[in-house]
Amino acid sequence: MPTREYPRPRSRRRSLIVSGIVVVLTLVVGAIAADRIVAGLTEQRIAEGLKSYGDADVTVEGFPVLTQLAAGRLDSVRVKAASAKYENIEFSSVDAKLFDVPTDTSRPIGTVDAEATLPLSTIDTLAKEKASLPAGMSFTTEGSRLILTGSLLGQDVRIGIDARASGRQILVSASTITLGSAEVDLSSLPGFLTSSISDIVIDLEALPAGLELTDIKPVDDGLRVSVHGTGVMLK
Repeated sequence: MPTREYPRPRSRRRSLIVSGIVVVLTLVVGAIAADRIVAGLTEQRIAEGLKSYGDADVTVEGFPVLTQLAAGRLDSVRVKAASAKYENIEFSSVDAKLFDVPTDTSRPIGTVDAEATLPLSTIDTLAKEKASLPAGMSFTTEGSRLILTGSLLGQDVRIGIDARASGRQILVSASTITLGSAEVDLSSLPGFLTSSISDIVIDLEALPAGLELTDIKPVDDGLRVSVHGTGVMLK
């Protein structure tokens, strides 16, 4: 008499399916956790490498990081710093996005897009390196305008400034001038008076090769500058 086969209980099949799902989820969660640990260590290593420029908050973007490291390049890295110093140029509120970042620092970064603020004190220092500004004159900002203040001909002077990006330099020229309470036509002043406040250069040639200015905007504490570059090497 043939033996009758009985189907497995459904509850056991369900248990096997659930167990399989749990195993898969455990592996996935474990892989994600391992990747996040590696990402954290990588962020720490990059921050330490940037220590000579200032304290930076580094975020390695993209997933998984392990495969990026295996390929020798990180897809995207975000770097923020409250303050930073590069080749004696002071910056504040730095926010940089680095793309195609090699793990070997002897190779260039693919693309860099960054914003930072040049504090007023830095603008004063850089401007005086390339121009003979009258003693006591300094830069300030009012709303969306850059202003040069000081004294001229024994009176308080306020000079409205136009600033524009030119490669790796900021070119600064006087647009308006107020002596005391009277606005004066610049063209009516003798050349020897206006020469020191015209065509001032704020030189950023010390920045890493490959970076160029793309935008300039006066803000409360200085000039907000945007830079872009490809094949950028950090010193």
